[in-house]
Amino acid sequence: MMLEYKGLCPNCGEDISSSRLELALPCEKCLPKIRGKMKEGKLTMIKNRNRIVEEIEKLFEKALKVKMWALQKFWVRRFLDGESFCLISPTGSGKTTVQIFLSLYSAEKMGKRCLILLPTSVLVHQVSEKMKNLKEKLGFNNTLISCYHSLLSEKEKEDQLNLMDRANIIITTHLSVMKRVEINKQKVDIVFVDDVDSFLKRSKSIWYVLEMMDLQKEIKEILKGVKENKIQIERALEEIEKYREKIKAQLIVSGATQKAKRTKALRLLTSIFNFSIGGRVEFGRNIVDCYLKPKKSLEEEVSELISKLGNGGLIFVPTDKGTDFVEKIEKHLVENGFKAKSFLKPKKEIFNKFERGELDVLIGMVTLRSPLVRGIDLPHRIKYAIFVGVPKFLIKIDPEEFHPTKWLMLLNNISSAIDETHKKEFDSLFSNLKKIKTLNRQQLEEVRNAIKSGKSLEGFLEFVRKTAIKGLEFFKKILKDEKTLQAIKNSETISFGLKDDKYYFIVTDEVAYLQASGRTSRLYVGGLTKGLSVVIIDDEKAFKNLVKELKYFEEIEWKSFEEIDLKSLREEIEKDRERVILAMNEKLETKEGISMKTILFIVESPNKARTIARYFGTPSKKTVLGLSVYEIFLNNNLAMITASGGHVTDLVVDEGLFGVKIENGFIPLFKAIKKCSLCGKEIEMDEKTCPSCNKSYFVDASTKIEALRILAGLVDEVIIGTDPDSEGEKIAYDLCLLIKPVNEKVKRIRFHEVTKKAILNSLSNLEDFNLNLVNSQIVRRIEDRWIGFSISPVLWKFFKSTNLSAGRVQTPVLGWVDERSKKMKEREELISLTLSNGLSLKFRGKIGTYKKIVSTGIVEIVKVEKFVGEINPFPPFTTDTLISSLSFVLKVDASQAMSIAQKLFENGLITYHRTSSTTVSNVGIAIAREYITSTFGENFVKERRWEMEGAHECIRPTRAIDTTKLKRMVSLGLMRFPSPLNEKDYIAYDLIFKRFMASQMKPVKVEKVLIKIIVADEEREFEFTTRILEDGFNKISKINTVEIPEVEKGKYSIKEIKKKIVKVYYPYTYSEIVSEMKKKGIGRPSTYAKILEVLKKRKYVIEIKKSRIIISPLGSTVYNFLKENYWKYLNEETTRRLENEMDEVEKGLVSAESIIKKFYAEISEIIRNAIEKEVKYPNQESLKFIINSN
Repeated sequence: MMLEYKGLCPNCGEDISSSRLELALPCEKCLPKIRGKMKEGKLTMIKNRNRIVEEIEKLFEKALKVKMWALQKFWVRRFLDGESFCLISPTGSGKTTVQIFLSLYSAEKMGKRCLILLPTSVLVHQVSEKMKNLKEKLGFNNTLISCYHSLLSEKEKEDQLNLMDRANIIITTHLSVMKRVEINKQKVDIVFVDDVDSFLKRSKSIWYVLEMMDLQKEIKEILKGVKENKIQIERALEEIEKYREKIKAQLIVSGATQKAKRTKALRLLTSIFNFSIGGRVEFGRNIVDCYLKPKKSLEEEVSELISKLGNGGLIFVPTDKGTDFVEKIEKHLVENGFKAKSFLKPKKEIFNKFERGELDVLIGMVTLRSPLVRGIDLPHRIKYAIFVGVPKFLIKIDPEEFHPTKWLMLLNNISSAIDETHKKEFDSLFSNLKKIKTLNRQQLEEVRNAIKSGKSLEGFLEFVRKTAIKGLEFFKKILKDEKTLQAIKNSETISFGLKDDKYYFIVTDEVAYLQASGRTSRLYVGGLTKGLSVVIIDDEKAFKNLVKELKYFEEIEWKSFEEIDLKSLREEIEKDRERVILAMNEKLETKEGISMKTILFIVESPNKARTIARYFGTPSKKTVLGLSVYEIFLNNNLAMITASGGHVTDLVVDEGLFGVKIENGFIPLFKAIKKCSLCGKEIEMDEKTCPSCNKSYFVDASTKIEALRILAGLVDEVIIGTDPDSEGEKIAYDLCLLIKPVNEKVKRIRFHEVTKKAILNSLSNLEDFNLNLVNSQIVRRIEDRWIGFSISPVLWKFFKSTNLSAGRVQTPVLGWVDERSKKMKEREELISLTLSNGLSLKFRGKIGTYKKIVSTGIVEIVKVEKFVGEINPFPPFTTDTLISSLSFVLKVDASQAMSIAQKLFENGLITYHRTSSTTVSNVGIAIAREYITSTFGENFVKERRWEMEGAHECIRPTRAIDTTKLKRMVSLGLMRFPSPLNEKDYIAYDLIFKRFMASQMKPVKVEKVLIKIIVADEEREFEFTTRILEDGFNKISKINTVEIPEVEKGKYSIKEIKKKIVKVYYPYTYSEIVSEMKKKGIGRPSTYAKILEVLKKRKYVIEIKKSRIIISPLGSTVYNFLKENYWKYLNEETTRRLENEMDEVEKGLVSAESIIKKFYAEISEIIRNAIEKEVKYPNQESLKFIINSN
């Protein structure tokens, strides 16, 4: 279907058709002939920039005899656009070479003055020599280079300082900038900072660099004010915002920072140049994880492994064995002819020896603070890791070793052994420890001493002391409790013992394992290197716990070391290291199948963008025209992740038939969405103030589209990962078309859960756009617009209010509420009676039933049947059943229920929440099996597919983590979310988790009793579940049983009887209406909540207590008016038929145009009749022309 986008030509900003965008062309005005010359505009600027990139590529290849990597081209594009940015890169990507090259090019060709800052004098010397060599090869004779460092003689230093005033390029160290006035008085246009961590250690160096840069006078004044403490930093940052667009100076920094403090200088730096510096980057894992059951001593096993694996290994010792064991391993290895050295503290000399190959292995502790775990990145040298025992630490139940974080980890570790008797105390201790886990070392020591001496403290520290004492008492109590002690002993994953008359527990350190083993697989420009990790099992329970806990972070497939093909694995590992060395020497060629590329990854919501970025480390962040962008590596791709914020276009109002041009068919006219940022009302493109609140604060999607085009022009490929439904497809399609003239490589990915694995899988399976889904969404939008815009003005005229509207789905729903509200006057009796045999019954009857019962005083039991039955679980949640449950349990409306589900989805905790399918995938079944087996036993598993037609899946958890575990992992900092969870979120997650797990568990075998009675001449039947005979899903989802006396057939007198006059019908709950919509086939998962929200917004319904709604007088009047005048268009049957027809468009069974044609006939009739009744439509002249020409 042809679409037209108003004001969205990527070159001139005029109107453009979808057919032009599909061909990656601007509008006809910009390019009348496809092979002709394009009119000057934004696209020509990008094309000109790309021509310069090509020129630089040729020069690069000419000088260095290698082609540029995709990553290097990406940096060049950003540089030429005048952008300041953080250059994050893997080993061998040639970042230093690119900085040298860009300095020379900008000095020679662009007349710019550059400063290159390096951490050491050695590097300054190396870079300056490389630059001089490159300058000669390029023939850049006009460029003068001055380099200053401590390795120069006094005469050479003087010469370089004298040259500095005339030099185009200055190369020096961070320290020299601070010390030498001859350097820091210089003015430069561009600054390249290598090793940003070293640069940021001293905030003074930042101030000097800012003073050297060519910044506006106003910004210089702001910097001076902050430095002299005359201006508050927050005010300064606001002021800088006003001048940012005019800044011409550029700052390019390379590397990430692990420990930079958020000083004033750093905050100013990142504000002026509009980017944040990222931290830890997770490059993924390409590791074979093995275990080895020792047959000899641990030392002998280690030396034997090194003999088989060769050099380039890291040996990790668990902290429970202590540093003495590190020395013992070192001694044993040296005695056996290996070049081994302990690495307990960072020592440059030892590090350098290992890097040069003079040492075979390094030995250190496996803890997050170990320099061997976090401070070493040598992809060309490190090939394998050996863990001399399971990574773990020992926690003694001793006041002298009190540590809140360790105790939290211990509680998490032993939680499965704690029964109901101690649960309340357990939860209270866990909660209090959470509050004190940020204690510093000094406070911790003070508390330990106070416990030891029996002294009280004050304030917060006294609370800490009391918590510690309660903790000691709790541990003492559970270790004396036979039941708990037995549960701990029987556990497959809890290790504990007694040493020096004190109990200790062994707690596995799965995070340290991931970090330590991760040293063996690092990203370089050719991809992820292959690594090997071997855990020598010294504690079976600890290893089982390690395997269990790691499942919450990574999917690791453990193999026995004795079963792997070591020869081929070693060959693969060695080949990777050879390629890394080639890459480091800039000799690895692109033709060798290197797959690394740069991508723009667009999702719908900012929260989802943050969640995805955080899975892969701490991203670098910047804003482009107000759009937040996160830069991080996703396996072999450098990704810029951002969000569209939902739909970016909508139908125009003032052209054609309410936004559809009727010209040789139907052409929908779309514009960029412009909304009032205060009240949310959508307004027209040319409006200057909001017609609702009269304010001028707007969110304009055209700015967002422009930002996305800027980003798309920088990367190799654009990937769109909006929601996996027809609405998400339309958003993706719009983005694709609007971006395509800037970057033709646009692909679609679909993921039904926001997890690391799902994201990586989808990136490996790029898809095309589903035009059937797009067309169905366009049809829905046109139908919704036409019916609403054709009938609403009629309501405005007759009810004298422009706040009213009508819709195809909302009208039948309003009818249900109206009908129910009328029936609410009906009453009946709720009767409770107890028979002489002790049986209590409760039932409803019409008015007068009570009187009849009392008059006879007898109830006859005509049937008593005791039988064994099975109760099966409910299927997993779909959108309608989830809204129903959340509305009922949390007492929230449908929109709030969907917001909670959206939050859980975007935080990666549940699968996509807009679905009508109960189908369970293989992944879902595996998650359920894992949880049920480990929690209740394998005999409780009963796999069910609950299969339905369609590609969607049920709503289920994405991991085998129950709510208790989730809360503990959040408390320990093991799970963090961009949007933190509140109590309602946890309750919602708990409902989803338990419902899904129950759906995969065996049925419950119960005893039931069927009793049939005759009372007041009426037969009534009651069924009671009296006993659970065999447990099943009731282990996670409670089944209520009742105790009833043994009864027999016969006549019984009534011992007690009560009545209550109650309503026959109660107001609808949100959950009931949503269930009704699903049952009657009107509305869709994505619209259930919206329909109810519209009814509330229009004041057609009134919300009363407990999330129930009743009709308002206005709603009733409007409904009756619509029923009388427009029922044939708005009735339930017509609505259901149209829903089915639109579903057929989605499946590609009928064309969108044929359905729109049907709508057109209806709408024409409605408008004709309305105009005859003197209804005024916006843009009525064009409507008359359309109607008359029909």
